[in-house]
Amino acid sequence: MSGIYKYLILNKLKLIIQFHQNDLTFEGIKKLKQSIIIDPNYDASFNYIIDLRLTNVKLSLKELQLYGNWVQETLNTNHKNLALLTSTPNQVSNALLFKLNDNIKSLYYEVYSSMEGALGHVNVDLSNLEYIENEINKLKVLG
Repeated sequence: MSGIYKYLILNKLKLIIQFHQNDLTFEGIKKLKQSIIIDPNYDASFNYIIDLRLTNVKLSLKELQLYGNWVQETLNTNHKNLALLTSTPNQVSNALLFKLNDNIKSLYYEVYSSMEGALGHVNVDLSNLEYIENEINKLKVLG
């Protein structure tokens, strides 16, 4: 099944949401990150929520490490919080492998199974929960 890669930049919350659905591949996720960075609304100081709840991770261990290294080099930031939002044990294990990449120094990844936990990590007030979930729902491809 073909992967779906979308994002939202929520300026008022200083937050970028990466949304993935179906198969998640190295080339697909890298292409999405490149699109985010060239977006005129992109701000390098914003934190991220990476929603993996509807994905089937198709990255090898080597690809996870390569992607982590590439993100570290590309974002080139002093500090950024990234919340990985997961729903299955396979997603959690892949997210943890990504998080444990020793080459990622300034990106603070944590893995969450709830949006509430993810929002806390990226310093977004819980009063925004419904708004963010509604925005993510608009990105979903039904079928």
